[in-house]
Amino acid sequence: MKKTYYFICLIFAINVILNYFSDWQLYGYLTEKIIAWVWILCTTIYIITFWKNKSARNYFYVIIALLVLSIIPMAIPFFGMYNYITTNGDYQQIQLNKDIRIEVTRHNALSTPRVFIFERQYEVLEHNICRPAYSTIFEEVTDYKEAPRKHSLYDKINTINAVLITKNNDSIGIEYEILNKKKIIYHKLNIGDGY
Repeated sequence: MKKTYYFICLIFAINVILNYFSDWQLYGYLTEKIIAWVWILCTTIYIITFWKNKSARNYFYVIIALLVLSIIPMAIPFFGMYNYITTNGDYQQIQLNKDIRIEVTRHNALSTPRVFIFERQYEVLEHNICRPAYSTIFEEVTDYKEAPRKHSLYDKINTINAVLITKNNDSIGIEYEILNKKKIIYHKLNIGDGY
C-alpha cells in the first residue's frame, strides 16, 4: 500500500511541478483535477490506516499547517490550490482539433481571465503555446473601444465559439465568435516556457 501511495504522490508532484513551473501539463482538461482528487483520497486513507505511526501523524499535521499557512497571506495560495483541484474559475473548454484545444480560465486567484491555447505533444503531454487575455480578444472581436470596465458585458465572461483557421511555426489563427460577432485573430506562439 505504501508503494502505491508513494507512486500516486510522485505523479501528483510531477503534475503540480509541470503546471506551476512550466507551460506543460498532462493531456486533457480533467486529468490534473482527477490526479489531485485521487491524491487527496489516498492521503486520507494513508493517514487513517497508519495513524498509529508517528510519521503518519506528523505528515497529517504538516498538511494541516500548510493549509492554514496558505490562508494567512490573503488566502491567495489557498485559492490557487482550490482552483487547481476544482473547476472554479474555468469558464469554457473548446476542442479545436485532435491536438489543439482552448481553455477560457483564470489559473490563479488574482489573475485576469485568459484564453489558454494548448497543443498536444508526446501523446500524454500538452504544451501551452499561447495565452492571450480574454479582454483583448473581447475588444478585438466586438470592436468595443470604450473603457472596458464601464461595459456590463465585459465583466461577464461570454461564451466563445472558436474555429482553428491555421497554425504554423510562428502563429496560430483562430476565428472567434463573441456576441454574434466574428473575427479571425492571429496569435504569436510563445515557444519558451514561463513566458
